[in-house]
Amino acid sequence: MSRFHRTILALLAAVLATGWSGTISSARGAPRWLTFTIATANLSDSTTQAYRDSGIRHLQALDPDILAIQEFNYQGGTTADLVHRMFPANDRDFCRERGGARLPNGVVSRFPIVAWGQWEDPYVKNRQLFWTTVRLPGGTKLHVVSVHLVQNRANRRIPEADYLVQCIREKFPRNDYIVLCGDLNTSGRETGVMAVLGRIFDLVRVPADQRGNPNTNTPRTHPYDVVLPNRALARYEVPTILAGQTFPDGLVFDTRLWARPPPPARRGDSDSNLQHLPVLKTFRIPVND
Repeated sequence: MSRFHRTILALLAAVLATGWSGTISSARGAPRWLTFTIATANLSDSTTQAYRDSGIRHLQALDPDILAIQEFNYQGGTTADLVHRMFPANDRDFCRERGGARLPNGVVSRFPIVAWGQWEDPYVKNRQLFWTTVRLPGGTKLHVVSVHLVQNRANRRIPEADYLVQCIREKFPRNDYIVLCGDLNTSGRETGVMAVLGRIFDLVRVPADQRGNPNTNTPRTHPYDVVLPNRALARYEVPTILAGQTFPDGLVFDTRLWARPPPPARRGDSDSNLQHLPVLKTFRIPVND
């Protein structure tokens, strides 16, 4: 083997050892670009409302750079134990809402979390509206909002969304990158809730599975879960690629539709008493020098 080939193999091994799927690329003399993925997941077990093996395997298969997570519970240990189970490389920062909420929201990130907080949700008692600021390579900030809107009182959902939009506008500069992720509990994409969120967030590109189904609950009847970029970030969305398949507007990951799901997911995992399915989107943004 030549010295050139040994050098290339050594560099490849070093890249693989980092475990980082976010990539920076550039042509000579051209701007640098960062490609990264964002997922949202309410994959707790329907009975315990805690994460179990099948939900964990979904997230290991997707391996998102940033994960907004709902019902951030784990009966097998602490929150840190759950994050380590999901991402054994131990290369993630994480944060979850404080105060002992029964169904907490949180964020897990391959990039550093430099700030976090929560807004009290006046429309639901067992969780808050959670946010983090992530520092991307080059110093760019990304604000990630992880929410779980009220489920059983639909008349509260529109004022709840309106309150959320007000909180976001007051907290973050409009030209910063902002992404809203979570379980909206909405019956369709043409609801009043989506009209309210559309004041800030881009609603055009709707993730779907291989068959074009955008619905995210396990019976595949409602589009509850979203990854919504604001307009500053939306223009940098690119197709999502997983295991050789391309999803132009992002992916709703249903293991039942894969002859061989990306490992370690199993084909029956989406049939194992989960409440919802994860959603994944990909972005490619310019990197500041």
